[in-house]
Amino acid sequence: KVLSPFHWSACEFCISQVMCSQGFSTGSHYWEVITKDSDGWAVGVAHEMIGKREKLGRTEHSWCVEWLGPKKQLSAWHKDQETLLQKDKPLKVGVFLELQKKTVSFYSITDKEMLLHTFEISTSNPLYPAFWLFTL
Repeated sequence: KVLSPFHWSACEFCISQVMCSQGFSTGSHYWEVITKDSDGWAVGVAHEMIGKREKLGRTEHSWCVEWLGPKKQLSAWHKDQETLLQKDKPLKVGVFLELQKKTVSFYSITDKEMLLHTFEISTSNPLYPAFWLFTL
């Protein structure tokens, strides 16, 4: 199920991060984020327990893929653990949240889909689409 448009709630954070006001607790959900025009970003999911100053992927309450740093590399983050992904910068990131399987998968979307990373999710709380945007 592709949902559009999301309603974003930026005022909850003290950093350049937004979380969708619509959360998911059952089913499978898919959305895409265009990343081609930014040199620094993170795309992911979080549950409402994430703190106002906590960055995506740096807590047990969030999961993300990120393009950032002086080396401009792609990484996956959860619980402040970085997994380097040996992939080029995606122009568009697809996120597939499968709550029955307890997974969230990230894809690079160009002419075809390429799996970037899959996380197993260890929460039963509703999850919300979220992202950081560092530069345009």
